[in-house]
Amino acid sequence: MTEGTNKTAGKSKKRRILIIVILAVSLLSLVSWVLTEHADWVAGLFAAKSKKNGSSVMYSDELRSYAFYKTDYNLDPTKNEDYMGLDRQLWYHNGGVGIGADLDDEEAWNGYNDAVTFFVKYFKTVIAGDTDAYNALFTSAYYRKNDEHIRFAPQMLYNIHVYQLSENTDNSGVTEWTFNVEYEIFRNDGTFRNDLPPDGGSRTLLFTLRGDASGNVLIDSIERYRSK
Repeated sequence: MTEGTNKTAGKSKKRRILIIVILAVSLLSLVSWVLTEHADWVAGLFAAKSKKNGSSVMYSDELRSYAFYKTDYNLDPTKNEDYMGLDRQLWYHNGGVGIGADLDDEEAWNGYNDAVTFFVKYFKTVIAGDTDAYNALFTSAYYRKNDEHIRFAPQMLYNIHVYQLSENTDNSGVTEWTFNVEYEIFRNDGTFRNDLPPDGGSRTLLFTLRGDASGNVLIDSIERYRSK
């Protein structure tokens, strides 16, 4: 091998090393940015994957690649005109009858069963991004299989539908309801539901609620219907 050939080979080797170093630095920078800008989402994702029994209520056990919107923990959904123009009512379906009313219209929901008024509180809590209040809406039995939600931003929910499937009361006055629940999230940031796309779309969830004779209702379980 000639001296010129040795020099050329040496330059090529140095160039390859330089490219590898640049790629490594770029990758580390990207990872650092993700961990910094989306720390809560990453924490929630790992929390969901660490379940011994069941899966976290709002994090899917399926791998999905969505480009979520940037998280804003100070978001005021009422300031977004596009969102305010959507159907933000709660729709309650029982048999072939469907009734819709605003979540803030307390008078409209008078006379309905305790499960329906519970859903009014549930969805208002999610829209407000009140994680502590949200975590208080579940039974102790639920938390034997699931963790509390870490943190989520205010969510712009719309097309909210709850379909009552059953209602049974035992001799002690405890009532159990099952509902199919569907809703969409406008400009989804992934902190509450990472299994829903960022620009609309829903997945049906099966809610089981338990209420005592005093009207106190909590969520006993939330299950997903498996995708075919």
